Amino acid sequence: MSFNLNEVKSKKNLIPLLLIVAGLGLAFHKPISAMVSPADLELKIQHQPIIMPAVYKVYANDNALEGKYSLFKMLVTNNSSNTARNVEVSYQMPNYIDWKQVAKFPMILPGQSVVVNCYPSFNEKIVEKTTSSKEQVNIKVTGSNIEEVEQSFGIEVKGRNEFMYTSIPADEIRTMGDLFDNMDLLTCYVTPEDPVIKYYTQKIQEKVLKGEQAVVVQTPQEGVRVLAGIYDATLMSHMVYSGTSGVPLKVGDVQSTVQSIRLPREVVTGKTGLCIELTLLYASILMNAGLDPIIYLVPGHAYPGFRMNGSYYAIESTGIGGEGLANKNNPSGKYSAEQALQMGMKSIEEFIKGAQSGDDRYRIIDVRESISKGAVAMELKDDTYLRQKIDEIAQSFETRTPNVSNVAQPENVMNPGNEGGNAPDNGGGGNTPDDSGGGNTNTTVPSGYKLYQGPVSFAYPRTWRVHPRNAQSSPYLKQLISNNDNSAYIEVYQFQGINNPTQGIQAVQQYVAQYGGQLQYKSHGQSNGFSLYSGQTFFGENSINWMAAFKVTGNGVEGIAAGANGMVGQKYNQTLNKILNSVR
Repeated sequence: MSFNLNEVKSKKNLIPLLLIVAGLGLAFHKPISAMVSPADLELKIQHQPIIMPAVYKVYANDNALEGKYSLFKMLVTNNSSNTARNVEVSYQMPNYIDWKQVAKFPMILPGQSVVVNCYPSFNEKIVEKTTSSKEQVNIKVTGSNIEEVEQSFGIEVKGRNEFMYTSIPADEIRTMGDLFDNMDLLTCYVTPEDPVIKYYTQKIQEKVLKGEQAVVVQTPQEGVRVLAGIYDATLMSHMVYSGTSGVPLKVGDVQSTVQSIRLPREVVTGKTGLCIELTLLYASILMNAGLDPIIYLVPGHAYPGFRMNGSYYAIESTGIGGEGLANKNNPSGKYSAEQALQMGMKSIEEFIKGAQSGDDRYRIIDVRESISKGAVAMELKDDTYLRQKIDEIAQSFETRTPNVSNVAQPENVMNPGNEGGNAPDNGGGGNTPDDSGGGNTNTTVPSGYKLYQGPVSFAYPRTWRVHPRNAQSSPYLKQLISNNDNSAYIEVYQFQGINNPTQGIQAVQQYVAQYGGQLQYKSHGQSNGFSLYSGQTFFGENSINWMAAFKVTGNGVEGIAAGANGMVGQKYNQTLNKILNSVR
């Protein structure tokens, strides 16, 4: 056998090299294997209860309103002992959004959790959606050393007019204000850039305010003139206030009221609006006029105004008349611009008192400030047909300047913060604002009291206020009356299709439960044809003690509940007894 010396030398040189490689393999065995060993990820997803097309720009902006309106928030936890590498999270929403990467993590260490927030970019065509539909969001998680993970959840996409009052889960509701946590989103319905609203503003400027175009106003007097001009335009076009009921909705662990809100262009051309819809219309026009619009929110009501040089101004937009606003002294329910301004300014004074009492339902929305935080309006296309409707409406406008000389200029209202105001007492719900009684009722009206005539008749303190009904009201509630600080109340109820008073109480009990509250009651027999009850209603740490009288009528069950906040103790017992004793 012969030997190749060069071949032997080559093999000798190879041996040390192989030993070195083998040594490196032993030395780094654990890290290298860890790089290819599988990791195990756990996903926990929280998502919006519904999608509101009108706020699609908010969903897309991670800075809008502190980023709380993401489509979903997902907690990704690495439950394994191996590092997960090159983890990518993607999602899609068929019919709306194609597969899109939402987050990427080079590594997730063992035991580590990371948060993924998804802010979807919907196409602006979503605002053309007018009906609700069930959709699905698909989520996919991939990585170098994990098995692909897929999860999905269903979500309802509402029509563009639908507004949900809160997205807070029921078990996290702590105050009445939490029931209206989404109110900052109302500015998404303020549409000053809508071509139709711009055209309407131009008509007001030309035919009502005697100007060629909307201009930036510089003085409070001019601001009040614009406010009165908007009111006159709605009054002359025979626009009316209309009340509608919100629909209770339960989605997962969220319970809320969903209200269909007409857009400002729809309020103008339809010539009708709920108080919040009229307020949004005013805010849109005021912005076109260069003012700083304010939305005043109070229990059961909303009204518009503006802020200038630290002072706040308001008008009662529902003074144009409409559903439930007529009374004995004013059968039409209509008021002049001067009267509506006086009512609005009075409401600001009352509004401050309500806010100072600590009730977080009293608040203002500074429209420009809210927009600066990301609550911006939807995009709306021009519409020739709606412009023609506005031309027809503008024919009713008189070419005149609103007379506001009799409106006292308010004192400076500085820094009201989140305060709000009470609705003026414009006699809604068939109330007769005098002591003389009326109709065929035999109700005796004590001194210092007024007579209410509606489903039932009763006397109540003259200083108490009647609130217009709105979307926040129970569907059974026909009228709400309260004292100045909203610590005592009267609620007028009408239950159609029910022929047992106890069933009426139970219907209210179920409604309260939908919003995380509790209602307890006791029956106390009958008197003068009425079934009598007493009880307590609890919302978190707040409670209301009440008494009620209900009777069966041809329309079902009708009656009233009169009560006071638990914190005022026995203070109103005598007043409540007097009210209950007067009911007929």
